[in-house]
Amino acid sequence: MRRRQFEQGSINGWMVGTIGFLVLTLIAGAVAAWMFVEYTREKTGVDAKVASAVAKGKNEQAELDQKRFSEEAKNPRVEFVGPNEFGRVSFMYPKTWSAYVDQDGTDRGDYKAYLHPGTVPPARSNTSRFAVRLEVLNSDFDKVLSQYANQLKKGELTSSSVEFNGNAATRLDGAFTKELRGSVVLMRVRDKTIRFSTDADVFKPDFQAVLDTVKFVQ
Repeated sequence: MRRRQFEQGSINGWMVGTIGFLVLTLIAGAVAAWMFVEYTREKTGVDAKVASAVAKGKNEQAELDQKRFSEEAKNPRVEFVGPNEFGRVSFMYPKTWSAYVDQDGTDRGDYKAYLHPGTVPPARSNTSRFAVRLEVLNSDFDKVLSQYANQLKKGELTSSSVEFNGNAATRLDGAFTKELRGSVVLMRVRDKTIRFSTDADVFKPDFQAVLDTVKFVQ
């Protein structure tokens, strides 16, 4: 009897140990499987973030390259020269732009020229927007400036004093109409007024580059 009890106890102990081992093995396997799934998920997330960062970096580099190419394509610049009877206004503009003289100042009229990247929009259209406008107006400087008095008073425009070619000038920036924001520079030349303008803030860097090269005869 004692022997049977001993053998039965041995068998039960072995079974308990075996079952415990199996349970621990299953738990360890489950933990390992869970860790593998988590590792795979984290790695996938990291890989996605790395791929996104690489793609973003490539896009940013492509944008920088395109911007640099566009700027380099503008050089060398081309000289624009107005008629001598209008103070011989001259300046440099990007070679990728086109220039169009709409009014040549004959019969004591105004001189008007338009410059724009690629093709110049229709000069007589109210909806056309130009990178640079050059006008030599047969009007006194103060009279032309007075046209903006109300907008200056309302705060729609701001005024600043600037200098070009050693001559004092007035610059206006802001909203000239509900649809048009830009800049205007007025210069006095004898009994006439030179008016440079740009019809959009996006052209301001090029507009300033043009202004930096302006020369005219008083």
